[in-house]
Amino acid sequence: MAELLCQPDGEIRLGDFLKSHLNQTEWTSFRAAIAFIKNTGTRHIAADLANFSNRATVKISVGVDQNGTSYDGLKSLLEAVGERGKIWVFHNENQSTFHPKVYVFSNEEWADVAIGSGNLTEGGLYTNYEVSLAVRLHLSVNEDRELFNQLQSMFDSWADPTSQLAHLLTNEFLGELLLNGYVITESQMQAIRTNKIAEGKETTTEAGSEPTKPPLFYRRAVRRAPRLPRTPAEPDLPEEIVDEEFVIEPPVPVEPQAGGNYGFVMTLQRTDVGVGQTTAGTSRRSPEIFIPLSARNYDPQFWGWPDLFTEDPQRDGKFDRSGVPMRVGTEIVIVNMMTWPVKHDFRLRSEALRSAGNVNDILRIERSDGSQGYSYYVEVVPYGTSEYQHYWDLCVNETQNSHKLWGYY
Repeated sequence: MAELLCQPDGEIRLGDFLKSHLNQTEWTSFRAAIAFIKNTGTRHIAADLANFSNRATVKISVGVDQNGTSYDGLKSLLEAVGERGKIWVFHNENQSTFHPKVYVFSNEEWADVAIGSGNLTEGGLYTNYEVSLAVRLHLSVNEDRELFNQLQSMFDSWADPTSQLAHLLTNEFLGELLLNGYVITESQMQAIRTNKIAEGKETTTEAGSEPTKPPLFYRRAVRRAPRLPRTPAEPDLPEEIVDEEFVIEPPVPVEPQAGGNYGFVMTLQRTDVGVGQTTAGTSRRSPEIFIPLSARNYDPQFWGWPDLFTEDPQRDGKFDRSGVPMRVGTEIVIVNMMTWPVKHDFRLRSEALRSAGNVNDILRIERSDGSQGYSYYVEVVPYGTSEYQHYWDLCVNETQNSHKLWGYY
């Protein structure tokens, strides 16, 4: 028996296949070899994998090439499996990329195998255009047993410490991977991406300008991944890391931010990311992100309006919320919020915010519990990336006399 797992539009996606099998008590073993792992993927199966590992064998080999695997993903996977299973990190210093995506569930009689293009990331499990062939093997049939044995030998070769290419993952070794640059955190990945966009290395649209040509392809919404609670936070670094670069002082908590919604998304326009006049003798535009008043009024508590704002004694009717700590990438920056009736808008003043995005990117702001020393977590979702469609679908509200779209979640 065989079937195709096509996504994002197929009835059964790779993530559905994995979750279903992890919850079927008939399986006594789960083995996998996966090129890239991120927390966006492991969070979808972590609880199911933890329960599975309590009753069955788990052995997984993971690659760390091309910065495709994150510290967060490995940490989440290790926490789910614990000491009950084994995870190996496979890497060859000759720059050969470890690139398989193979998932096998088995017992004494049967084996269900999925081989395809999907990594253990949210895109690989659900939202990317991926395909896997899922095959059931009857282990009493010689041909099926031979194929199963070949799979087991393959897995064994990628979990063999004597090869010096595979290392058993522990918290201590995870710390060494981080210190030696084999993996980085997902917040660092986002910061690198943001910096490249700011430098113009990964964009087709110059900052502050509208796209000069229409896109060559149509934009169509795809099926979303299953909803999960969003808790963006800097990952805990292992205690074994003592390098000064990773010694982090405990953050000073701030008051939790109230609001009926958890997150806010908005498309960026030239007024948000442009700098205005650049000729000699002219001044750059103030670094301000413009939030529509209709968006502020939709959920004023999300922004602390009006309770956390004070009136500006120099300008009649202008109100400010100054010194708001926001985490942008790996940095905590101070942002000033301001609003006044004569301008008919609500603004976030910060050079870090203005320089982080380009026209048509999506600004995503999420409330924090304050425990990490910032009130909001902020990231820019670049136009054209795999995450973009998901947040674009949340931008359901239009702005009068503007192309700007926004929404809450």
